[in-house]
Amino acid sequence: MIHCDYLIIGGGSSGAVVARRLADRTAGRIILLEAGRSDEGDPAAVDLRRLDEQTADYDWGFRAAPLPGAPPLINYARAKLLGGCANHNDCAFIRPPDSDFDEWERRGATGWNADAMAQYWQRITDTITIETAPCHPASRRFIEAGIEMGLDEVDFSREVRQGVGLFPLNARGRTRQSSSVAYLHPIVNLPKHLEVWTQCMATRIIFENGRAVGADTARGEIRAARAVVLAGGAIQTPQLMMVSGLGPAAHLKEHGISVVRDLPHVGQHLRDHVAAPVVWETHEEVTGWEICPFEATMMLTLEANAPAPDILFHFGLRVREKYDDGRLATSGPAVKASPNVTRALSEGQVRLSGPGMVDKPVIDLNYFAEPADLDLLVKTLKLTRRLGRTNAMQPLLRAEVHPGPAVQSDAQWRDYIRSVCETVYHPCGTAAIGRVVTPDLKVMGVDGLCIVDASVFASLITVNINAAVMMVAEKAADCILGSRA
Repeated sequence: MIHCDYLIIGGGSSGAVVARRLADRTAGRIILLEAGRSDEGDPAAVDLRRLDEQTADYDWGFRAAPLPGAPPLINYARAKLLGGCANHNDCAFIRPPDSDFDEWERRGATGWNADAMAQYWQRITDTITIETAPCHPASRRFIEAGIEMGLDEVDFSREVRQGVGLFPLNARGRTRQSSSVAYLHPIVNLPKHLEVWTQCMATRIIFENGRAVGADTARGEIRAARAVVLAGGAIQTPQLMMVSGLGPAAHLKEHGISVVRDLPHVGQHLRDHVAAPVVWETHEEVTGWEICPFEATMMLTLEANAPAPDILFHFGLRVREKYDDGRLATSGPAVKASPNVTRALSEGQVRLSGPGMVDKPVIDLNYFAEPADLDLLVKTLKLTRRLGRTNAMQPLLRAEVHPGPAVQSDAQWRDYIRSVCETVYHPCGTAAIGRVVTPDLKVMGVDGLCIVDASVFASLITVNINAAVMMVAEKAADCILGSRA
C-alpha cells in the first residue's frame, strides 16, 4: 500500500494545474495519476503542427450517439496522455465572457461570478503563452467574407463579441502551452513531493465510513490522507464515480455495483457544443498552413437578448471527418465552415456499459432534444451558405458539396443537420456545481473527495472550454486548500 497526502486522478488540463499549485503551497506528498503516456519529449504530443502523428493509442477510442436513440456513430476523441485534451486539440484558447460565469453563480455556484474568476485568468496568463493564430490566405478570405457581410474584425484575445477574426492559441510558436507543458515540464525539476505517474489507471475509489480514502490503481492501492481529487474530465470522472458506487442508485444496481451514495445527477446533464458544417470543394488544394488548419473564427449573436454570441464558427482549411462512413466525403480538395451552438440547451448523459473502468462508457449526446438548438443551426447554415457566395470567398471555392444546392427548405436543412451534426469535443456538466459538488467542489455527502474538471461546469460556456477548465483548476487549488485568495 502506498500513502500520500493528495491523490489526483487524471493528468489532463485540470489535474496538471491543481497538482502544481498544491505542490507550490504544501509540503505533503502529492501523486498525480495519468492513465496514458507522458507527453514530455514527444513531438506528436507537444508540437501543434504534428497533431496528425498521434496514433490511436493517444486516444481512448470512445464513440458517442449524436441523436436520441441513435447508435454511437461519432468518434468522440478523449486524450489518453499527460496534458489531456490540451495536447490533443487545436489550441483555441478564449477567455469566457463575463456573462458565462455570472450565469454559473445564478445557478448556485456561489463565488464563481466573473469578478471572482478574474484573478484565475490572470494566474493562467502569468503562466502560459497565448498567441494569435497565423493567417493563411484562405483564412484571410473567410475574415474578409465576414467583413463583406457587415461584421467587424475582432481581436478575440481581448474580447468576445459578434465579429470575425483569428483564434487565440495557447501556444508558443508550434509548441503547445498545455497545462502539462506550462505547469509540469520539465518533470525532473518538479518539487520532490510532487510525483507524476503515467500509464497508471485508477480503477476504483476506496471509501471507509463515508470518506474517500484512496483508490485502487494499476500500481496497487494508494491511500490519500487529505483528499482524493478527480480530474478525469466530463466523461471519465462520472464513470469512475459510478463504478465506485457514487451515482444513480438504480443504474449502479443494474451493473451489480454496491451503492456508496445515491447521487442521481452523476453522469447526467451532459452538455456539448453541437455543430454542423457547410463544405465546399476548392479550385486548388489548400496547403501551407503553418501550425493548425483551424485559424479563423466568426461569432454571431442571432437571438434577441442573448448575453453573448450564440454561434461560434471553426473555419477549417481541410475537412476533418468525425464519422467513419464518409458522410462528408468530397471528390476533390475542400474546406468547411462549421458553426456550433455556443450555449446549447439540449442535455445528454454518460452511463455505464459495465461495472469497471475497462468497459467503455455509454455517451448519449442527445443533440436537438431542445428544438431551439436545431432551429438556431438552420438559421446559421443559411447564413453560412451566403458567406460562401461572397466576393471574398468566390476565388477560393469551386462548389458547395455539403449540403449542396438541392437543400433549400427548412425541413431539408433540418434533415441535413441531423445527418451530419458533429461535436466540437467540449463535454461538461456531468457532476455540476449545485447538483453533485458544492461551490467549493466537494462531492455532496462524501468526505475527502472533490472534482476539479469540466464535470463541474454549472452551464455550458460560450467559447472553446479549455481556458475555462484551467480557470476552474486554478480556483480548485484554492478551494482544496481552504483559501479564496
